[in-house]
Amino acid sequence: MFFLKLIGHLPLFVLYRIATLSKWLLYFVFSYRKNVIVNNIKNSFPELSNSQVNALTIKFYGYFTDLMVEFFRGSAISKKEMLERVSLVNEQIITNYLDKGIPVVLVAGHQGNWEWAVHRLALSENLYDIVYQKLSSPLFNDFTFWVRSRFGSNVLMEKRESVILARDRKNIPRAICLAADQSPSKPESAYWTNFLNQPTGFFTGMERFAREYEYPVIFVELIRIKRGYYTMSFEELIQPSYDNVEKGAIIELFARRLEKSVLKYPNQYLWSHKRWKHKKPENAMMKW
Repeated sequence: MFFLKLIGHLPLFVLYRIATLSKWLLYFVFSYRKNVIVNNIKNSFPELSNSQVNALTIKFYGYFTDLMVEFFRGSAISKKEMLERVSLVNEQIITNYLDKGIPVVLVAGHQGNWEWAVHRLALSENLYDIVYQKLSSPLFNDFTFWVRSRFGSNVLMEKRESVILARDRKNIPRAICLAADQSPSKPESAYWTNFLNQPTGFFTGMERFAREYEYPVIFVELIRIKRGYYTMSFEELIQPSYDNVEKGAIIELFARRLEKSVLKYPNQYLWSHKRWKHKKPENAMMKW
């Protein structure tokens, strides 16, 4: 772990040179998930020519390698620098609810820099509960947890424990933060819709949280405005009561809003994720 921490102490200009070199190594030499990336982009943007797909693929590798070195930099970055590099837009939407004692569900996709987003939210005056997926490597999981909790004020909930913790903390005014665009582990019980030009399954947990506790749902768009600088923009998707809202409608709102963002900033989405590894089962039935 000492070596991993040491990387984070390198200046960003050095890390970005490493990222630029890594981009070309991943593309030309190692072909890291190249087939996954290319197929995801082709299926999402069937109107693109092969040369355009190739150009977007290279841009993605540049974004991805920047994301990796920025993650390591997060192990040493100061609070002052983080405040300068990640700005919050319309956070008052969340503050207004929390000031009234009303918790909210905050949903995002894997775009921009979600690792720095965790740091930035920890520096807010509002309370954010971060739900995360435990990593398979114990060493890297411990390091990642340490990096994400450096600034201290976040409650980092491992995904399997989030239901219990959410119940225990249901009366605490805070935002429960979920990255809700990963491929569902049980596609037969997922919510299915057309997303980026293809049938796509979504976890139902975000909507179940909102419905069970009558929480408003806020979308956050994470966007890089230039190398090393990001914005987090908050936008209300829906508020209770949900009595007359069809099941799946909240997820649908999220899918449409995230899709709009990905179409606008296509090189900042996590195309290396095997998002469409599952096909819609014939017996698919959304489970609650």
